[in-house]
Amino acid sequence: MVYDVAIVGAGFGGLAAAADLTKNGHRVAVFEASNELGGSAGKFEREGYRFQSGATVGMGFEEGGVFDRLFQRLELPKPEMHLLDTIMDIHMPDRTIHYYRKPEKWYREIERVFGTRASSIQEFYQEVFRVGAAVDELTHRLPVFPPRTMKDMVRLLPLINKSSVKLLPFMTQTVEDRLKRYGLEDHRLFRIFLNGELMDSVQTSVEYCPAFLGCAALQTFHKGAFAVKGGLASIAERLADYTRADGGEIFLRHPIHSVERKGSLFTLKSKRSKEFQAKKVVLNNSVHNLHDTLSEELGKQSYIRSSDEKEKEAWGAYIIHGGVNHTVFEDTDVLYHQFIDPDHPDDLHDGGQFLLSLSHPGDSTMAPQGKRSFTISTHTSVKPWWNSKQYEADKEQMKEKLLHTIHHYFPSFKDNLDLVLPGTPVTFNKWLRRKEGKVGGYTPTGKYSWADSYSIRTGISGIYQCGDTVFPGAGTLGVTLSGLMVSKEISR
Repeated sequence: MVYDVAIVGAGFGGLAAAADLTKNGHRVAVFEASNELGGSAGKFEREGYRFQSGATVGMGFEEGGVFDRLFQRLELPKPEMHLLDTIMDIHMPDRTIHYYRKPEKWYREIERVFGTRASSIQEFYQEVFRVGAAVDELTHRLPVFPPRTMKDMVRLLPLINKSSVKLLPFMTQTVEDRLKRYGLEDHRLFRIFLNGELMDSVQTSVEYCPAFLGCAALQTFHKGAFAVKGGLASIAERLADYTRADGGEIFLRHPIHSVERKGSLFTLKSKRSKEFQAKKVVLNNSVHNLHDTLSEELGKQSYIRSSDEKEKEAWGAYIIHGGVNHTVFEDTDVLYHQFIDPDHPDDLHDGGQFLLSLSHPGDSTMAPQGKRSFTISTHTSVKPWWNSKQYEADKEQMKEKLLHTIHHYFPSFKDNLDLVLPGTPVTFNKWLRRKEGKVGGYTPTGKYSWADSYSIRTGISGIYQCGDTVFPGAGTLGVTLSGLMVSKEISR
């Protein structure tokens, strides 16, 4: 059988592309190396607990959001979910900041926390909301960006209007440049807070984050954050079910070892020399893996060079999945907690700041009765984890550091742990096939770093790419948008 489109990887980008392409009448096959859907937003189960592999917060289901639009187009019912009033609590050395979803409540919290500088910070956030909305308006049009062909450039012309032109200054500045406009660049407390939120969403700090990307990320928190019943894997399962119901196929435990061109078709080779043919191919297994997946001949045709890819900065993740007695957190209804290490508040990785995600107490799919499942995650440099002599000792040391920090703020935490499963970039490499354990896309390195992004085009006719290493980048919303961009381009 010859498929219209073969998709390598069942992450959110690949599944969104598959469902949308199926809606458009294409015969699609998705190949996933693991036994689970969702990629870095997938799940696994141990000892009665369900754990989310990486991403945990549901975004884009508000009216007009990315998933709201997609599910309406596919006529799919949304999974059961709980809208969060408090997006997260940020635990800092001397205070806790309640990060509220509604702007008016957030502005009051700004007044409580930041006192005399509150008005400047509120003005900064008014700009964040305005610029973020303008970025949304553009990305929802699904342009191929950065443009790689003359057609791409021509198709961008209708997007140039008064609203988009106003974005130009934010494409030539960093978030720090915008802070200077409001006299906030030296406000230590606000800078620590903002760095934490940007690291969580854009993988970088105010100093290096392009202003328009920072605004888009910061305003996303306030549009609607959801705890999805069963975890984000519930979304992946619905997209996969839609694809199957309309004639598409999902092949789990089918890693694609190579893609080569034979005549007018592409041949994909999987385990035990199994071969599949398709007219077009979508790579959703990250640009890190591109040259390991394509044949040498196809690799030479791509504008993406293996040497260039290695020079791009990317983080890994240290993660702990675990179970805990529900009594530890019975005094708070907040599901997401960000912790700033009281001894190293300026460190943005390796436990300097990290996120704790708790399962909803009413979600019986996530934990046994009386328990809560949780995920702890912090950014980490990739290379040190491949030192086999120090690996186990380093893993244990980081585990104790993270657990100790949470115990500092929730004193009964360590005494009520039921299950603790730490993971490193080596784990992500083994189970999710992320090369060297790199996750979360590329790290923005300055005001013009967006211009060095990869678009959905690989430079090879008939082969496209989507996922966190493709514009607009990391997070379930970014990867889903890139998948929809691929579907739109193929369906032209």
